[in-house]
Amino acid sequence: MKNAPESSPESSLEPRGILLIKSRHIGDVLLMAPLVSTLKQRHPASHIAALVKPECTPMLTHHPHLETVLAFPAPQPGQGKAALLWRQLKAWFTLARGTWDLAINTTEGDRGILNAFFSRAGKRVGFIHPRREKPWRLWLLTDPIPYRGGKRHMVIHNLELAGPGLQDRVVRLVPGAEAQRSALAKLRATGWDGQRPLVQIHPTSRWNFKCWSDTGMAQAADFFHESGWMPLFTCGPGAEERARLDAILALCRHPSGDLGGGLSLKELAAVSGQCRLYFGVDTAPMHIAASQNTPVVALFGPTGVYDWGPWPNGWAGEDTPYGALRGVQRSDPHLVIQKDWACVPCGKAGCEGSKKSRCLDELDFDREVRPWLAERLERLQRLT
Repeated sequence: MKNAPESSPESSLEPRGILLIKSRHIGDVLLMAPLVSTLKQRHPASHIAALVKPECTPMLTHHPHLETVLAFPAPQPGQGKAALLWRQLKAWFTLARGTWDLAINTTEGDRGILNAFFSRAGKRVGFIHPRREKPWRLWLLTDPIPYRGGKRHMVIHNLELAGPGLQDRVVRLVPGAEAQRSALAKLRATGWDGQRPLVQIHPTSRWNFKCWSDTGMAQAADFFHESGWMPLFTCGPGAEERARLDAILALCRHPSGDLGGGLSLKELAAVSGQCRLYFGVDTAPMHIAASQNTPVVALFGPTGVYDWGPWPNGWAGEDTPYGALRGVQRSDPHLVIQKDWACVPCGKAGCEGSKKSRCLDELDFDREVRPWLAERLERLQRLT
């Protein structure tokens, strides 16, 4: 394969193929979407592809600025390490046959850098930590970009890999017609009449240290019901998340819609798009709801809002839409509720390794959550 000319990603020279690599989770992949659109704006003739984990592909399929979505080899039931390694070698061989002139590794792990190298792209871009970087990783990149510290949102962090120039700052997730149809049918099956305003409540995460109390979530659902809204619960497909949602539903005084564990990721996006509001914890479905331009009220605990808060599509400021380190913050149409404690955000998996976060467990519904929910509902009613 012929190497590309030595030009930066913002160059006027058109790469034949651009490969974006993200070896992370669902929310991380979704927040890469503005980088896809930015590169397509700058290189409209280029074939742009993304390489992600298999379970993350729905975040990018149907994206209007992406031609191909590729998946890393994943372990299969009963498959040994040797078989997985053989599949990985075949995947690298297939990748090397592509006409990639530019490969961009958007994460800091070894897997992404190795795939960028085996793509045989003439220009390989990725973040590095100059003071603690492994020499062999530097050798695999042609254009390493020193990691810049400071507080900035992950959308902005990803866009730095495109270099200076025109940026598209919209997180796009396209559910597709089939998911729209099936999601609407499932919504109707919950008893929704198509008229009552829907609020999506997503109380669970696979990380318990990101979850609020079951009692608090039930109180929120009852508040929405008494305010004339239809609460609609969602959760992931795992048994632990489903059990937690069942416990919350048992605490509710009023009936709620329940689609917990029964939606694909595309259907989840379609459902979020039908809702007037999302209320829930800091997890991938929060980012999915924001991508559908659904106003979000999110509860944050140990995670930094400045880098992981719900992204307001089209935001044009510097570094992050959330300038404060902690506390309640707005970036319209979104609102984040977080304790204003000196230890927040700690970035840890719970207090002192407990997998439970006091900054969430001690968040009081009546004093710290209900007033903000009432303010949001009043605001949405004024807008209509």
